[in-house]
Amino acid sequence: MELPCGGGSNMGVWRVRMVMLATIILPPPSPSALLELHFTSWLILVAAVFAVAFFYSSVGHGGATGYLAVLALLGVTLASARVAVLIANVLVAGVAWWRFGRAGHFDWRVLLAFAVVSMPAAWFGSKVHISPSAYKLVLGSVLAGAGLVLLFRARQQTDDVILRGFFLPLALLIGVVLGFLAGLTGIGGGVFLSPLLYLLRWVKPKTTGGVAAGFIVLNSLAGLVGAGAHAITHAGVLLWLTLPAVTGAWFGTHYGARRWNTVTFSRVLAGVLVFAGGKLLLEAAA
Repeated sequence: MELPCGGGSNMGVWRVRMVMLATIILPPPSPSALLELHFTSWLILVAAVFAVAFFYSSVGHGGATGYLAVLALLGVTLASARVAVLIANVLVAGVAWWRFGRAGHFDWRVLLAFAVVSMPAAWFGSKVHISPSAYKLVLGSVLAGAGLVLLFRARQQTDDVILRGFFLPLALLIGVVLGFLAGLTGIGGGVFLSPLLYLLRWVKPKTTGGVAAGFIVLNSLAGLVGAGAHAITHAGVLLWLTLPAVTGAWFGTHYGARRWNTVTFSRVLAGVLVFAGGKLLLEAAA
């Protein structure tokens, strides 16, 4: 059955059809958007969450920016997704932390220097609500730029890279800033920390994965405490997405920590950073 369009033009008919198709594929934003998805959409969502967890966890990240991007395309509001994403972050990054640590890619001294100040800062950031447009524009540009630089310099990121001396005051300052940003945005903060660790060269390239994973777990836990128990129960059906996320992390961390060489690891990290930065830039432009 054709719907009436102004002037009876074919262009009008096609516009109506496109709107109807978009309504089916992308339901209008609502806290219960996942309940309205078709079976095929659910399969796509599960596959997308698995893929995000696989690639993000392979470089020690929890995947928060990726999960939020997938859920946004399905019309799920941030208020509904934020806590579920933090829980997925804890589980996925927890697997990465364990796997990278067992493979010898971890440094407690560096992690604790960041975490001792980042956790209270993340808790405080979770209580602050501001308009994120300018923040997304700046941060998206920084992450995308860092990812592109790392992509072109990936061949230089080898296991025999010369390390620099660890500077505690600078680490504490970084921890406060990144912890606050993690709490403010509802992600673990590893996507901020990894490029800085590459730039500062305080640890080996793959060790950035272990340190970033631990950083994400601790900051995400602080963010959950700040959100409160009522927010966890509000997440509802979204919590089921932790299952494909953890499964993806189990496979992704195996390749990232043990199978991929350092150059491949650096290239995957660069791709993650470009994706995360591009997502933020698109949100800022919307």
